[in-house]
Amino acid sequence: MVFRALHAHRSDVLLRAALDAVYILAAYLFAVCLTLPGHVSLATSLVLHAGFYFVFLLFWCWVAIDRGLWEAGRNEDLGSYLLSMIRAVVGAMAFSVFVTVPIANRVLEREFLAVFSLGGMVSMVMFRMLAHGAAMVVHSRGYDTRSVLIVGANPRSARLAEFLLSNPHHGYRADGFLEDDPERFHHMTPLGLRQLGGFNDIEKVLDGHGVDEVHIALPVRSCYELIYRMGGICERRGIPVHFLADLFPLRIARSQLSYVEDIPLLSLSAIPEARGELFLKRVLDLCVSTVMLMGLAPFFVLMGIIIKLDSRGPVFFLQERVSRNGRCFKMLKFRSMVQDAEAQRKALAHLNEADGPVFKIRCDPRITRVGAFIRKYSLDEFPQLINVWFGHMSLVGPRPPLPSEVETYTWDQRRRLSVKPGMTGLWQVSGRSNVAFEQWVGMDLTYIDNWSLWLDIKILLLTFRAVLIGRGAA
Repeated sequence: MVFRALHAHRSDVLLRAALDAVYILAAYLFAVCLTLPGHVSLATSLVLHAGFYFVFLLFWCWVAIDRGLWEAGRNEDLGSYLLSMIRAVVGAMAFSVFVTVPIANRVLEREFLAVFSLGGMVSMVMFRMLAHGAAMVVHSRGYDTRSVLIVGANPRSARLAEFLLSNPHHGYRADGFLEDDPERFHHMTPLGLRQLGGFNDIEKVLDGHGVDEVHIALPVRSCYELIYRMGGICERRGIPVHFLADLFPLRIARSQLSYVEDIPLLSLSAIPEARGELFLKRVLDLCVSTVMLMGLAPFFVLMGIIIKLDSRGPVFFLQERVSRNGRCFKMLKFRSMVQDAEAQRKALAHLNEADGPVFKIRCDPRITRVGAFIRKYSLDEFPQLINVWFGHMSLVGPRPPLPSEVETYTWDQRRRLSVKPGMTGLWQVSGRSNVAFEQWVGMDLTYIDNWSLWLDIKILLLTFRAVLIGRGAA
């Protein structure tokens, strides 16, 4: 038997999607009318700009589905909801402009893009926030609330009940609980909740108290049969049932329920799982690396000539690095050291200034004259755009480690390998090589735990500033 988590009804999702399309249409009409040239009719301007409206609408649908913005969520506070909306609108707008402008017959007017972007953001955020805020006010006044029955009296169920009681604007009302053991009542009675019966009374309570949802807070390992029976009772009555699962009490991993056909899968993951945003991250990597490689082609030729004239050896330095999930690849850099630099490393081990497994010498005698300059401004790293293009790396991510460094990692540190390494990351914009190894790892893990497409864009902008001033390079 399959117990599915509560999802927004299909008609509710379609209604929210239709309303969003209307909000976007209002912003589109406003932008067209406000930026209408004197020699062009309104109908002609509407047709000329219609493609951008549909492209943006397509991207918005993608972002909204990926972020769950059309789901009937009652557990998100107003601030988090506002932030999610702004990020979604900015992301959809950015990629719409990126896709539409290169393929348009003519460049879209800057005025239209500016007005539509601002109007779309204001329209979407304002109307969404008004609707969300109104719903919260209605819920806090006791209207349109859902009655919740909590099964089990323990610290976890008490914490759940306390949250529901102290946050009425989410639209839940905890009316009582079921528990067999009187010695456990003390967890719930201080909260003012009534004990409505024992576990075997669930059918009677569901039939007589108008329960809208059931939250089961029993230990799955010892109460599996009981939970299974209760789930069946709720399912036959069409009452949504939620489980406070304690199967895998992990520190970082987040749980998510997914399905393969009708087979439920409980997923625990400590890495980003937003597939839509991850796809857009790859699109951003591919597009930016392609444009930069084409634009930097003359620079690559010039750098090759300068490096060859400065010292003997190849133009590029290839080094084995570790990518996602332990896969190895050859990382490209402009050669900034003498040809036999790797052979000299053991002899210079006593001069290492970095802690942990990293090898760094501020005044490394192996660095050539040209190498000192290109390392200061990170010019030696531009060939890594080729690694980005082939998918070995990303523009933003943890520093790609050497295999010898990975061998010394603790199990917690190995989580750095759960995502693609990047040309830049939090470690670079926060001091680059001046950062201690433990801080370095900590920032990489912080990046993984808080990843978003907007964070990548922010790091790229900060990297540009850090490279210009040559801060922390070694």
